[in-house]
Amino acid sequence: MKKWIAFIVFIFPLWSAWSSAVDQMVPAEFLEQLKNEKTVSVIHEEEDENLTLVPRCFFQAELNENRIVKNSSPYTAEFLYLISKSELMESGTGNYEKITIEDVAEILTAISTMSGMRYRFSENHPKGSLLYREVYTMESLKSKKKIPDDIRRNCDGLKVLCYQHDRLLGDLKFALDYRQRNDEIYLTIRNKVPLGLFGIHACKEDNLALNIHVTDLGDDILFYISADANYDNVFKMFSIRGFIKKLMNERLDAIYRWFFLRF
Repeated sequence: MKKWIAFIVFIFPLWSAWSSAVDQMVPAEFLEQLKNEKTVSVIHEEEDENLTLVPRCFFQAELNENRIVKNSSPYTAEFLYLISKSELMESGTGNYEKITIEDVAEILTAISTMSGMRYRFSENHPKGSLLYREVYTMESLKSKKKIPDDIRRNCDGLKVLCYQHDRLLGDLKFALDYRQRNDEIYLTIRNKVPLGLFGIHACKEDNLALNIHVTDLGDDILFYISADANYDNVFKMFSIRGFIKKLMNERLDAIYRWFFLRF
């Protein structure tokens, strides 16, 4: 009996610390679902642009403020994932004995590993379809010249430019801005060329913002990703906003899958 009491006394602070960290960071209305299902998503309606899944963290204000001014066809979506480190290490190929925020920084700065990323998995297509044919760090916006990834274990203050060939959207260029503090990494991504579909420029330069925030919770990782965009009115004319939502949601999920599989 004394041994059981001693075990409970030992384990309770550890459980309490994990529970407290998650409870304090995640909005209360989504907490139970996140713990049970390990993922929560909110795909906002056109008139609803208030972010609701942003973790309570050091970069919370920046996450809420890094928005796109909407004046035509807005898109806002958020995804939150609770990732078990033990599951990552068991199923992954990286031979990690432990996972730290420094390891997360290395993965997020190795952007060329997105090359060959796949999506649209199903029972009929278990291997999915190719999403990004090629992704790499580039020299400048005027030149698509490939340069080595600036891989860091502390990425605070890092700014890079990224080229990406998307199977539907074609040649894209993005600016990536990294912040890191203690057990958190915050990455913002902005489009530096218009985004087009079917030969139509649907989203002007700097009209798409992606936010990625990762928190090391000890035994788990809290992964938040959101996209905020303003699309031109031409897409209202063709009534394909639903298609745009699907297209963007798939890409957000693909980024999470890439992150997860890198371990």
